[in-house]
Amino acid sequence: MTKEQFKEMLTEKIGGTPFAEEVIEDLTVNFDPEKYAQNAKDRLDERKGSVVGWAEKFYEEGQYAKAAEEYSKAAVIANALAAIAA
Repeated sequence: MTKEQFKEMLTEKIGGTPFAEEVIEDLTVNFDPEKYAQNAKDRLDERKGSVVGWAEKFYEEGQYAKAAEEYSKAAVIANALAAIAA
C-alpha cells in the first residue's frame, strides 16, 4: 500500500473531524510501506491509552462533557484500528 492509498483509506474510515484529521496526519507523516500497519497500530495503541486515561479521569471528577469528548476520540481510534486490521 502506498502512503496515498493509506491516507485515503483512513480518511474514508475515520475522517471528518479535526481529531480524525490529526490522527491521519500522525499516521502518515512517517509512513513506511513495509511496516505501516504495525507502526500505525503501535501509535494508535499509545494514543488510545492516553485518551482513555483522560476520559476516566474526567469522568471520576464529574467533568462529563470532557469525558464524553475523550471517549469520542477513543471511538475514532478504535475505528482506525479496525480499518488497519481489515
